[in-house]
Amino acid sequence: MNTMKAQRGSYRRSGSCSSSTIPGIDGGEKNNQTQGEGNTGTESKEKLAIGGFGDLWKNLWGTQTKQEQQNDHKSLVGTLGSWGHKIGGIAKKAGEVAAYLAGDLIGVDGENIIDTFREWSSKAPPPEQIWKPLAAKFCRRFPGHPTCKDGNVPTFNEIPDVIEAVIREGGKYLPKVPKLLIPDPLMGIAHDLVKAAKEFVIHLGVISPEVGKIIKGVCETFKCMEQSKEQIAMKNTVTKKIFEFEKAVTGKDNTDNINFRLDRTMQVKQALLEKANLSDVVTAADNGVFESDVLLTEHQSNFLLNELGKAGEGVDVPPPGLGSENSTAEGSSAKLKRASLFFEENPIKKWDLQSPIPYTLDDSLDELDKEDIRGALKEIEEKTCIRFEYVESPTGYHINYMRVDSATFCGLSYIGRNEPANPIYLSFQCGNPRGVALHETLHALGIAHQHVRMDRDQHITLDWSNINPQQYDSFAVSDSKMFTTYGVKYDYGSIMHYNAYTAAVNLAKPTMIPKVDPEKNLAILGQRDAMSDTDIAIVKKMYCTPVQRLIGSNGCRARHESDWRDITT
Repeated sequence: MNTMKAQRGSYRRSGSCSSSTIPGIDGGEKNNQTQGEGNTGTESKEKLAIGGFGDLWKNLWGTQTKQEQQNDHKSLVGTLGSWGHKIGGIAKKAGEVAAYLAGDLIGVDGENIIDTFREWSSKAPPPEQIWKPLAAKFCRRFPGHPTCKDGNVPTFNEIPDVIEAVIREGGKYLPKVPKLLIPDPLMGIAHDLVKAAKEFVIHLGVISPEVGKIIKGVCETFKCMEQSKEQIAMKNTVTKKIFEFEKAVTGKDNTDNINFRLDRTMQVKQALLEKANLSDVVTAADNGVFESDVLLTEHQSNFLLNELGKAGEGVDVPPPGLGSENSTAEGSSAKLKRASLFFEENPIKKWDLQSPIPYTLDDSLDELDKEDIRGALKEIEEKTCIRFEYVESPTGYHINYMRVDSATFCGLSYIGRNEPANPIYLSFQCGNPRGVALHETLHALGIAHQHVRMDRDQHITLDWSNINPQQYDSFAVSDSKMFTTYGVKYDYGSIMHYNAYTAAVNLAKPTMIPKVDPEKNLAILGQRDAMSDTDIAIVKKMYCTPVQRLIGSNGCRARHESDWRDITT
């Protein structure tokens, strides 16, 4: 065990400076959701999957041979098949039902209303005093649902139809999407330049009819409308961990707002499918995340929904936590640079570098976990102007790293600074855990995935016939209004790029094929060894002054500006 942990904690170090050192600290993403049986949704059951899932995710991070990938896929299918039984006992005596809800389902002190209904729909009804209060909570969460009008709640027999409706069309029943005043980046530009620029615009979620036909063809043999047990397990884990974190940080039960944020995320994913004319055959993975490892804030979801033409959709009731959402794009007075899904003046918030970024390490982490995280932060410090500072008990904005024993993802993070703080959830079950921590930390700094850049299709070919349609959001090219490359070239070796086998239906075939030197570059897609030169360049363009940018990729500061070569060209 110690040997295995030591190997897991190792990583490739960058070169060091011979003279003065840079001040620093001491010492997605599981991208493939396979079809079929999955986890039961509890952490103890997820741990059973570590062997099968852990090796499979090595495939996604580029550390396995093709033969190993095929062997692990066969092994995983057998493992998953043995989990075909369902969790029983929910419709027993009231005390057992209450214990089940509090222990295994998430929401108000441990309940997830939709998952509870899903279980109940296939069983004898529990006592009315058990299910009816939950039906009332469902109506508080989806106030626009037809069964919730005039103070009513759904009857027990209506529950199956309720479940079907809210998964596919939940956005219609949520509080109304606010209309945001999003600046047009082409405003004020000469007419001829605007006309030329619009010829290159790729709108958020839009695909060609040919691609749409291919995706619909996949759904002829793939269960595109069903939620797998793996997706349900991930949603439960995500909800539970966010609830625990925010309760610990704020001291408040923020359940309603958490559920609302995750429902908004699902609304974004469904809106993307609708934009692509796929919503009639595909239901997005309701796993609580965007692009496999990103947690969206309420405002970020509202921003995306505005861009997808969904402003005003929903019912006229205030959302949970009303007052956090403004009538205009948050931060519109600040020029916020970013290399992410969002253009200038958008809801991605930068960190204030007047002082080091505070971070803390949760008690769930062991010493090797902490070593991996410190190594990730040290690399960012050595190669950019950003500084981090460990704080035992932070208050205010900070990054909180914690371990989650889940086989359903590698890491999760918000993009940009988040309120009240930035949790980064790491499973330490994938490839290079230091690299995963680095990837998620760059998300927290405001950097998004490489493969959703507006110019993506000039550099990689997507095999849509092999992509899980339920993960369409992981491949939807962002709207040009919300995305900028800063003139930094597309980089197959970016630590923010996904693996070539991301979301593959057939794990033996890649879903992304580089257009340049495909054999060589296929192997480096999704590398988690270190930041590439372009990763470093983007962080510097976002955060560093011209003088601070003189810190080179080897971590050393150039003596003179003339000694520094601009790596962005």
